[in-house]
Amino acid sequence: MALVVYYIIGSVLVILLGALAYRVLVMRRRVNELLNQQTITETRLYDYQTRFDTVFGLANIGIALTNLDGSFIKTNKTFYELFNYNEDELLTINIFQLMHAADLANFQTFMQHLIENKAQSQQFELQCSQKGGENVWVIITIALIRDNQSRPSYFVVQVQNISSQKKAEEKLRHMAYHDPLTGLANRNKLEQFVNHILASSRRHQQNFALLFLDLDRFKNINDTIGHEAGDALLQIIAERLRSTVRTTDLVARLGGDEFVLVITDVKRTEAVALIAQKILDTVLQAIVIKGQELYITTSIGISLYPYDGQNMQALMKNADLALYRAKDHGRNNYQFYTIEMTGRAHERMAMQNALAHALAKNEFFLHYQPKMSIDSRAITGVEALLRWQNKEYGMITPDEIVALAEETGLIVPVSEWVLDTACRQLKDWHEMGYTSLTIAVNCSPRQFKQSTFTDDVLSTISRVGLPAASLEIEVTEKLIMEDPENTLRVLYALKDLGVKIVIDDFGTGYWSLNNLRRLSVDKIKIDKSFVKQVTVDETSASIVSAIIAMVNKLGIVSVAEGVETREQYEFLVHEGCMEIQGYYVAQPLAAADMTQFISHPVPVAEMINGKSELETQ
Repeated sequence: MALVVYYIIGSVLVILLGALAYRVLVMRRRVNELLNQQTITETRLYDYQTRFDTVFGLANIGIALTNLDGSFIKTNKTFYELFNYNEDELLTINIFQLMHAADLANFQTFMQHLIENKAQSQQFELQCSQKGGENVWVIITIALIRDNQSRPSYFVVQVQNISSQKKAEEKLRHMAYHDPLTGLANRNKLEQFVNHILASSRRHQQNFALLFLDLDRFKNINDTIGHEAGDALLQIIAERLRSTVRTTDLVARLGGDEFVLVITDVKRTEAVALIAQKILDTVLQAIVIKGQELYITTSIGISLYPYDGQNMQALMKNADLALYRAKDHGRNNYQFYTIEMTGRAHERMAMQNALAHALAKNEFFLHYQPKMSIDSRAITGVEALLRWQNKEYGMITPDEIVALAEETGLIVPVSEWVLDTACRQLKDWHEMGYTSLTIAVNCSPRQFKQSTFTDDVLSTISRVGLPAASLEIEVTEKLIMEDPENTLRVLYALKDLGVKIVIDDFGTGYWSLNNLRRLSVDKIKIDKSFVKQVTVDETSASIVSAIIAMVNKLGIVSVAEGVETREQYEFLVHEGCMEIQGYYVAQPLAAADMTQFISHPVPVAEMINGKSELETQ
């Protein structure tokens, strides 16, 4: 019996020991698996950490990690170098210390929004301070990292330096409101200022004066001593005008030798007369340019708000009438506007009547000015320019034609005639074999207000049998900004047709770079007032260089207007401008002359100076 018991006990012990051994074996395998998994996890963590450190350290964009209170945890090299610190220095300060006071409250608000889950991330532009006090513009993006229980843990901050872009935008903004030659306000700034003064004067029942002046026989100065000296004279006159008025007044240059002064808070007419006389005396003082002593006079027309007009247009018009009266009275004097001066308006009405019959009498014709590719030196296209020859009034200037046509509403039929005639002429050139040639047509604000404008363009090119891509519609920045919503809608519709869009006189207005991208503009024509100065004025040269670099990078064709000299041409070649237009290539030509020119496209300036480059290659 005892043996049986011992046997049973022994069997049980064997079973238990076997089970225990098996369990130990299983546990050992499990431990090995866990150790292997730990090794794999540690390897993965190491890989992840290595990748993070590599991306974090080598990123071209500045990256920083901060605590919820804004203190730095870690920054990459790009971040701390942007602010002229080393990493150890940054780790001792708070991100708020980099912010400008004006932006600090907004930045803290954004951080709080992230903590409260009101946003996933925030991005905005702001100014920061570098070590040493210098300012830097950045785009900053901030996001919040939460832990596995969704509690706020730390912030990830990314910064990108946009100082150069901001400087370019500021330069363009300054260009939009200032005359490049004199630094005075331009027409855009004048309109902005007068509209502000009108609102203030109505509210406070104050008066102000508008003085419209130009220099007497200034053309003789340019003709006798050259345009460079004429520009120097204009700069001196601009400084003299600026010195005659208060800081609350405005001096603007409209172009050429035309200036406008706005005198605010006028209490007595006699005070305006004293200022006008002071201007006459100041301008008359001797000017020495290139060792030559010059004397020039000016004539001034004056209108007063509210007596001579309730808006800028009326005040400018009446000051202009007074200016002509000053010219009629022998120049070098000033005249206040009087109601009798409206007689001149009747003469203008007579010209408007003549304009109304010009189409029926076939008095209009077109001239064409070529554009040349700098790389291939081939004529890429022509711009159609309107001309009007009248028996009574002679040759009327294009600006006067447009002004008269806009006032009367005749701009629409006149523009339709221009478009049709230009397209037919281009079709003739295409049939002669010049199929790559394009035609550029200028458009007026009135046309863009016509609901049928896009359909009219399509009808014309279809009827003539012209490819849409051969037609370029030129619009100015000012035209677009007068009614941006409608104008952009029409331009989009034209783009859909395949017509090319050209921004004319670029730099004289202010149009955002974003609009250039949105509209997919085909060409930018740099205004001739900048091109004219590139070899004599460092600021103008920098502006032109910036515009060319910007539009080339955007994939837009850069065209320089008003190129007249070899020096200007060589500057544009060096800066990478793609096309040029101006007297260096050829003046506007009649259709027959243009046909002959495009068959032998040698720039006129080079023919005058001797053999063309094509002949020497």
